[in-house]
Amino acid sequence: MAKAPAEQISAPITDPAALPARVAAMRAKILEAAGSGELERLRIPVEWNELPPIFERGLKKGPGFDPLAVLKTRSFDGEGREMLAILKAVLEEPCIRAKRGPFETFVWPALALAPPRDPDPQARIAALRCQRFADLGLSPPRIHMVRIGADAVWHSFMPEV
Repeated sequence: MAKAPAEQISAPITDPAALPARVAAMRAKILEAAGSGELERLRIPVEWNELPPIFERGLKKGPGFDPLAVLKTRSFDGEGREMLAILKAVLEEPCIRAKRGPFETFVWPALALAPPRDPDPQARIAALRCQRFADLGLSPPRIHMVRIGADAVWHSFMPEV
């Protein structure tokens, strides 16, 4: 059985203008919805995809599946506002271009895949903003990440552990 190729990552991308136009547009639409504080506004970027992004591993997606209900369930407040705040914090951080074989994605926050060796207080605060309240103190930290493909498909928003 052949081994999957290792993920190759770029240096952090700090300027959103350096992103491909379609990736930048998807990021902007998600940020706009997350910044509104209204979970339902996230439905537009979710539905831009043929398939909804993955918000939690192992979910059965049958008839009537609502991906936004997953975010409500995962949110401390039960309404999705915690997850919107985390989503906004994640996308406000620098990102990394990750390649695995022929597949290329942009991953936010960069610190999840390339954590600083000796994080300063600002980096520690950034990492905390990208975690659920219920997950604080877990080791290793469960930092949420967003993956958007080079083709602008929003693949996921969840911690990768």
